[in-house]
Amino acid sequence: MVDALERRALADRTEALPALRPVRALLANDEAEIAVDYLVSTLNAFRLALRQDEYGCLVTAAGLPDQADTVTDIDPRLLRSASEGR
Repeated sequence: MVDALERRALADRTEALPALRPVRALLANDEAEIAVDYLVSTLNAFRLALRQDEYGCLVTAAGLPDQADTVTDIDPRLLRSASEGR
């Protein structure tokens, strides 16, 4: 999912968005709770659109205790249908 977000962010900007890179490191270090929180903050801060299927994956990943509330912090205006793609 992070790869797709990076590709879309690059398509919308003239340069890559390095703010998404820490998510991979957090996940690799078994810090899923922090990764979900960081990703939600990054989505909101950079106004990155999130497809419904990606939102579903994020909700599943946030199935950890106390993480479901973090996902609901995503600005609903950033959610897109799968057909919108962006």
